[in-house]
Amino acid sequence: MTDKTSLRRELRRRRMAVPARQRRLVAFKVARRALRFLQPGQAIAAYVATGSELSLDILIQLARMRGCSVWLPVVPSRGRKMQFVDSADRTGIWRCNRYGIKEFISRHRCMPRQLATVFLPLVGFDMHGGRLGQGGGYYDATFAFRSQPAALRKPRMVGVAFDCQRVAHIHREPHDVCLDWVITETMTHRCVRPRQSS
Repeated sequence: MTDKTSLRRELRRRRMAVPARQRRLVAFKVARRALRFLQPGQAIAAYVATGSELSLDILIQLARMRGCSVWLPVVPSRGRKMQFVDSADRTGIWRCNRYGIKEFISRHRCMPRQLATVFLPLVGFDMHGGRLGQGGGYYDATFAFRSQPAALRKPRMVGVAFDCQRVAHIHREPHDVCLDWVITETMTHRCVRPRQSS
């Protein structure tokens, strides 16, 4: 199944089939596994789950308890580069964006380069850092600077998913942002890119 549209359809079907009770258990296990990335004083990016995505509510609570600042993405009205806003801003408001996804709106923003860790939603993943997202290219555009040597692999990109979203291989385009780690209910896996054959 090389066609990404077909692959997305199949992986979304798998993800939607996860029962509600198991979803809560997986969200708890993933949050516990993520503790190694929640260092006091660091800025982390999370997301508000939509549809059948894995919820990060527990992870966000743990991050705040450990002294992290938590930033949420906002999709721009034009272009592809997202902004990240302070989830703890008491003056912020919730609204739905043009995709019908809930977003938190705040004047307090964090530049992508200032983030220590980004927890990304996944439609699918492989063990070498390949990530299949929704297809909009927002994370790829926002973190394109990570392909530059000066970026020093910051921020750390951590995909979160259910085990059932794993596939053997995801074809990558040159502009795709790869994952550094993947967390599921059964693993915390450091992704190692396969060497290119000469």
